Amino acid sequence: FKQLKPGLSAFADKPSECAQQIEKLLLEAKNVIPQVYWSKTPVVLKATAGLRLLDPAKADGLLKAVRGVFKKSGFLIEDNAVEIMEGVDEGIFSWFTVNFLLGKLNGKNTVAALDLGGGSTQVTFAPKDLTQNIYDGFIHDVPTTGDNVRVFTHSYLGLGLHAVRHAVFTSGLPENQTSIDSECVNPIVRTKLFRYSNREFHISGKDNKKSTAENPEVDFEACVENVRNKVVPLVKPKPITLKQHLIAAFSYYFERAIESGLVDPTLGGEIKVGDFYTKAREVCAIANTDQPFMCLDLTFIAVLLQDGYGLKPQAQIKLYKRIDNHEISWALGCAYNILSKRMTPKQ
Repeated sequence: FKQLKPGLSAFADKPSECAQQIEKLLLEAKNVIPQVYWSKTPVVLKATAGLRLLDPAKADGLLKAVRGVFKKSGFLIEDNAVEIMEGVDEGIFSWFTVNFLLGKLNGKNTVAALDLGGGSTQVTFAPKDLTQNIYDGFIHDVPTTGDNVRVFTHSYLGLGLHAVRHAVFTSGLPENQTSIDSECVNPIVRTKLFRYSNREFHISGKDNKKSTAENPEVDFEACVENVRNKVVPLVKPKPITLKQHLIAAFSYYFERAIESGLVDPTLGGEIKVGDFYTKAREVCAIANTDQPFMCLDLTFIAVLLQDGYGLKPQAQIKLYKRIDNHEISWALGCAYNILSKRMTPKQ
């Protein structure tokens, strides 16, 4: 699909620029949809954690700008076409997308879906035993092409890649401090820019006893401990039966694995959970100014999977960006959900 960066939240103080970005995407749609069908084609914008974490007034300003563009587009705009999506829906739609593309929706061997965004992360799977009541309040019925499937899903707000970076970088510091030394960044790194929630931070590495002038490196154990303290308390409820399932992971899981050389960029691949820890330790020992936050990102993913979700180091995970040339995201599941509500049984 067509993607534009940065995301909506980057325009929190510039809603008119946000509107321009949306107009570009609508033009892409108009180039492939015959004009005769525009008035019958629903268009929606579902914002995710980036907007959930914004000041509500600024988030509303962005959504209002999008609605204005939509109304002039000529497409079908229904009620709630522009809104902040619930984290539950984000998880369910991602799970639907993966299992639909793998051809597993109507079987008993559906895969678990792990999605990692910038502001939140989602875990979704169909528990094998629903009699234990360990997931009360977190079970949802998902309509499929056959029977409904009951899934556990939860969106852990604040456990997205950028949200955790921010939490680790600013831990114990005054709220207004923007120049930061971090033990999860190599000491050779100086004043690298990190943007989060419409603010700019300048991040440098912190000196430590393990690092020398000849071989600057991160104190890996200290970084892991810092990340654990920020991540593990937020993993509630803990998906304790996730380990019983085949697992598909995507979004930042895939991107960081590719960028760090953990898997082949064209093939994706299957790795062990412990491979993230191994690669994190390796990257944290290297002076890499081109990827200054890779050490922290990989450490976070390793801690989330093992310490947060309780997966064993030898547990297998399949990393995807595409399946059968279809991009993995919640968007396909969302589209199916919207269209299925519009169809009569005969259709």
